[in-house]
Amino acid sequence: MTSDATPLATRSAAFLAYLDGYVQDLQPTTLDGLIASAGGPEGVAMVVVDLVGGFCTEGALATPRLGNLVGPVGDLYDAGWEAGVRRFAVMRDAHAANAPEFAAFGPHCVVGSGEDKLEPDLARRPWAADALDVPKNNLSAFAEDGPFRPWVEECVASGTRVIVVTGGCTDLCLYHAALGLRLWANARNQSLRVIVPANLADTYDLPVEVAAGIGIMPHDGDLIQAMFLYHLHLNGVEVVSEITR
Repeated sequence: MTSDATPLATRSAAFLAYLDGYVQDLQPTTLDGLIASAGGPEGVAMVVVDLVGGFCTEGALATPRLGNLVGPVGDLYDAGWEAGVRRFAVMRDAHAANAPEFAAFGPHCVVGSGEDKLEPDLARRPWAADALDVPKNNLSAFAEDGPFRPWVEECVASGTRVIVVTGGCTDLCLYHAALGLRLWANARNQSLRVIVPANLADTYDLPVEVAAGIGIMPHDGDLIQAMFLYHLHLNGVEVVSEITR
């Protein structure tokens, strides 16, 4: 086996062009259509991932790219509530002060700091009071001995056929939530649709020059956003441009 010494930027030009077209060609779906496909609102569940203070408005990892999702996510989930959807879950990074994850990302969303709280604009929504609260100490709620997996099992056993996943980050916690649902369903031969609307998922941006100045790894938000939407789709998650009401 020989390695190709051609720089990735040259070797991947055709794929990057394809990736750009893939994102541009994503198609919308409707909330009414999803509800109908699930046999009614009782067949739909909605999950919001990490739209908390520490990623939206305060702290070292906060970014307006996620903060800007708060209102639109809230509005879509309000529409679901008004249509009769009653299964909601809220994932929140809620770390111990000595969380091992801090070696990779630095301290964030420590329990009691306020950064671990759901953004107030979402917390006041009518569905939020009844939503399953899923605090997590790592990227994946499926990896924890917490309430999320039993909730998924109960939802599917009682008729959930569509789960909408929104929030961030597309390549981190949202990725593990959506792909975790897909893999869980695949392992059990469950006919479960996992939907990610691209306009309600995002990640952070850290340019190369900025990252070099502070000694951490860069993170091209636009490229990684496209790559991970594509990878979710590649693995059976349904990625749409938006869910209209």
